[in-house]
Amino acid sequence: MDLFLSILGKALVPFAVLTAFAVARRYLPARAYPITITPPQQDLSERFQKIAWVVGPAMVLVGIAFAWAAHAILVGLNRYSSIAHSRGGFRLWPQPAIWWFLPGFAAVTLAWEITLQLWSKFGNREEAALYNYWSCQRAGFDCTRLLRWMVVVIVFPIGILTALAISMHSTLGSDGIVDCGYAFSPYHTYRYADASHMTQIDGYRDRNGNLDQRAGIVVEFKDGRRWSSAEWGDFRKSVDPALIELLKAKTGLQLEYATTEADIRRHQSAQ
Repeated sequence: MDLFLSILGKALVPFAVLTAFAVARRYLPARAYPITITPPQQDLSERFQKIAWVVGPAMVLVGIAFAWAAHAILVGLNRYSSIAHSRGGFRLWPQPAIWWFLPGFAAVTLAWEITLQLWSKFGNREEAALYNYWSCQRAGFDCTRLLRWMVVVIVFPIGILTALAISMHSTLGSDGIVDCGYAFSPYHTYRYADASHMTQIDGYRDRNGNLDQRAGIVVEFKDGRRWSSAEWGDFRKSVDPALIELLKAKTGLQLEYATTEADIRRHQSAQ
């Protein structure tokens, strides 16, 4: 069943792309010749064949630069948000990979537009407009309009979902842990004085029972709540020693061990 779903998922990608192109050819026909530009005296294909080998790599470079810059901005905003909420403490942030979704999709959809705008600004505006016209004619639909619609339909919603994650962090302060989840979820405060057990785990088991390494410290509290450092940061095989020492000092608890968080109760019962 898993193999079938994997094959189906891979087949849906080219199907979706071909469907999008077919819809674009139907509803977004190639743009008309820009009347503000003097008609060229030579065939456009002959004129732009060599330039295309420059524009293509330029788009890739623009997309990469945009993605890296946007990712750095999102990471910076996430760090600033956590510092603004609590000035001091040992900080944990979400997995950095979550900040690549918006930059990635935005880079794919905006690289063409940015490249054309840079060409128009620092190069020949008429040449850029003519190249845009030629590209749309070759594709059979208005590439620029399609990409702009993709920004509205795909990138904008992803941007909203990403913005709601900027405040996510966990800070281990002097008296307790402040945990901020996704979107409008309230801040949760865990007092070290209320901690009852502290357990190191290796990771979690997938639906096939295989262990995925994501080491962390799970702290249990007297009111039944749990806080886990494994929910923050990258997937790692070991826990930051500084975090272990901090929690030991603050809670006064001995560090126990269980393979996964689901095994903690079983391990405590065995003791």
